[in-house]
Amino acid sequence: MIKILPRLIATPVKAFVSASILLTAIAVLDHYATSQISFASFYLLPILIVTWRINLNYGLAASVLSAGLWLFDDYWTMERIYTHPLIPYWNALIHLTFFTTSVVLLDRVKSLLQSEQAISRLKSDMIHTVSHEFNNSLTVMSAGIFLLKETEAGKPDETRSKLMSTLESAQLQMALYVKNILNEGRMQEGKFKLEKKTFALRDLAKESAESVHELLKQKNISLEVRLPDVPILVSADREALALVVSNLLGNAIKYTPQNGGIKVEVCSSGVPASKVIFSVEDTGIGISLEDQKKITGGFYRTNEGKNTASGFGLGLKISNDLLVLHGSRLEISSEKGKGSSFFFELPALPPGKGLSGQAGVPDGLSGLDGASL
Repeated sequence: MIKILPRLIATPVKAFVSASILLTAIAVLDHYATSQISFASFYLLPILIVTWRINLNYGLAASVLSAGLWLFDDYWTMERIYTHPLIPYWNALIHLTFFTTSVVLLDRVKSLLQSEQAISRLKSDMIHTVSHEFNNSLTVMSAGIFLLKETEAGKPDETRSKLMSTLESAQLQMALYVKNILNEGRMQEGKFKLEKKTFALRDLAKESAESVHELLKQKNISLEVRLPDVPILVSADREALALVVSNLLGNAIKYTPQNGGIKVEVCSSGVPASKVIFSVEDTGIGISLEDQKKITGGFYRTNEGKNTASGFGLGLKISNDLLVLHGSRLEISSEKGKGSSFFFELPALPPGKGLSGQAGVPDGLSGLDGASL
């Protein structure tokens, strides 16, 4: 019945016909139930259907009709005797007031929802447009950086190297912003779908650590990476988790001061491993307990964060949303002025389960185990 109802009121015409049939059925039941069972409240159902699927005026008309049908059946058809002749009219007026109030409130809710949907569509269109333009600019920037490197005559001087590093860092940061914005839009529209694959989380941690090398150099931040000797496999969307890891690592770099330190760790829980835990710990500005409850809500930044670095306050929300889709969530352990630790856990696949040859991790991976960059 629940699945059939949306079809019966899918269009204004269908809604009008369905509401008319329902109103007639309720009136007949109310008549034959006499005074034993009251069906007065059920008149509200066809009224709400008409209001929602057509408009306010039809809803008000249905309210008047329903109150009139009730009065006709209760007083004129049944010839019920009241102590005062105006009592049935008073009761009909009460019913009419209840019906019309419900109609006006529902119409108001409908208007607010339509406005919210219009704003959401506008926001989605803006996100797609801005992201498209950003992607075009990033493509040009990336191509320009590549050509500058390839056409470099001899060893570049120190100033030129710093400028190149700055450009690469800006390009990397912008690419991360674009990914966050795009995924936020996709999730709001319900178009984001996980594409799970089997892989080792430590590979992802290693790749992310290598990609931020230039950002670390600019602030002279030390990075310690601790990875397990034996790869622990997970079944997850690799691209989505890559964005989560990049967000957490980029966030740590952004809010860690000059000469600070960051530690990235991948470890297992249980023997054999039942879960794999990824964590990023920094010596940055820290987050108060009150702010910890807000920063995963989106577009929220602490006062200290605003004074320390630029941003949109979207990275942690996207990260948490993506983890929730994986059945996990982003955990935060922090104290204001004493650094922060962000971590999450995922179910580990049983040993021996996964892609054939997956246990063979690319050579040189263990070179980062316990190393500092």
